[in-house]
Amino acid sequence: MDIKLKINDVKNHRCEYDIIGEISVQNVQTIMDEFSKTLPDCTDLTINLKKTEGFDTAAFQLFYSVKNSFVRDKKQLKVTCELNDETTLLLSHCGINDLASVLSIPTTA
Repeated sequence: MDIKLKINDVKNHRCEYDIIGEISVQNVQTIMDEFSKTLPDCTDLTINLKKTEGFDTAAFQLFYSVKNSFVRDKKQLKVTCELNDETTLLLSHCGINDLASVLSIPTTA
C-alpha cells in the first residue's frame, strides 16, 4: 500500500491523497498516521481510491469515520473509487450494499 499526499494547499486548507494498493487492517494505521499530519487543518479533502486493489472492513471503518468527522465539522470531502467485485461482495456481506451512498461518493450514473 502506498499513500501519497498529492496536494497540500495550506493557504486554502485543501488536501488530496492518492492511495494505491491494498487497504487493510495491516496498514490502516499508516493511513491514519498520514492523515493526522494534515487533516486537522484541512477543510477540503479529496481521497482517490481508484488504484486500490483490495479494501477490507477496517479500511471502510476508517473512511466512514473520516466522512462522519467531516460532515460533523461542515468540511468538504470527496472520495473517488472503483470497487472490484470481491470488495463489493465483502461489503454486501457486511450489510453495506452501496458504499458510494454511505461515503457520499458521487455516482456517474
